[in-house]
Amino acid sequence: LHPTVRMGNHVLSPTATRYFGRKAAKMGQHILSLDEMAHRESKKKAQERRKQKKKSKKKKGGSSEATLHNEDLSHKDQEIVLVDDDEVVADEDEIPTLPDANNIKERMMRVVEKVKENFKAIRGAEPTPELFDTISVDAYGDSVSLNTVAQVVIVSPTLAHVTCFDPSLAPNVHNAIRDSLELHPQMDDDDGGLVRVPLPKVSLETRQRTVKQIGKQAESARTHIRNLRRKAMDVVKKGKDGKLKGVSEDDAFHASKEINAVTDQVTQLLNQAVEEKQKSVMAV
Repeated sequence: LHPTVRMGNHVLSPTATRYFGRKAAKMGQHILSLDEMAHRESKKKAQERRKQKKKSKKKKGGSSEATLHNEDLSHKDQEIVLVDDDEVVADEDEIPTLPDANNIKERMMRVVEKVKENFKAIRGAEPTPELFDTISVDAYGDSVSLNTVAQVVIVSPTLAHVTCFDPSLAPNVHNAIRDSLELHPQMDDDDGGLVRVPLPKVSLETRQRTVKQIGKQAESARTHIRNLRRKAMDVVKKGKDGKLKGVSEDDAFHASKEINAVTDQVTQLLNQAVEEKQKSVMAV
C-alpha cells in the first residue's frame, strides 16, 4: 500500500504525484485555492454573525439614557434627552461614603427643570411668548436664544409679533421660527425687523392628545428620579450592612430617611408642574 497525499479536502495518490511531477505540485496548490474560494463565503458570513452578536451584547449592556418626548406647536414628536444620569456612588479610588441628600435633590431638580423647559414649547389654550424661548438663532457667527435678539409679543390668539433688536437679523429669526416650530412666519423689507407669526388654532382633539404626551413626559421624569434614588439607596444599603468603613447603621438609616424625603418632595414638585401644564392646555 502506498500512502496518499492530502491537499485540502482532496486526496492525491503517490502514483499521480510521480506521473505529473512538478505539475502535481501546481495542481495541488490550485486545488487548495479552489477549496479556499469555496469556503470563503461561508467564513465571511460566520464573521458577520459574530460581529452582530458582539454589537447586540454591547447594546444590552450599555447604559440607556432616559428620554422625554416633546410636542411643539405642530404637535410633532421630538426626542429630547434628559440630563445625564450622574453617578451617585463615589469612584472606587475614593473613600466610599454615604450619598449627600442635598446633592441627590440637586440632581433630581435638574430633571424637573428640564421638564419645565420642555413644557415651554407646548402650547396651551392661549399662546404665550414662552413658546419661542427654546428657539436658537444664528447671530453674529454664534447660536443664541431668540429672546436675546428679539422681543415676542402675542397680539392675538392667532398672531405673534417678533421684533428684532437688530433688523439685519430678521431673516435669521424668520428661518429659525419656521424650522423650529414648523410655522409660516412672514416678513417685509419695510417692516424694520418685524416678523409676523400666524398661530394656528388648536382643536380639542389635539389638546387632548397633547395632555397625554405631557403625561408620558411626566412618567419618564419620574422614572429618572426613581433611578437616582435607587443608586443612592444602593450605597446606603452597603452602610447598613457594615460595608462602608466608618459608617454606622444609624448613619445609614438617617441617610435613607433624608433621601426618601427629598425624593417625595421633588416628585411632588414635578406632579404640580405637570398638573398646571395639563390644565393650561385644556383651559377654554
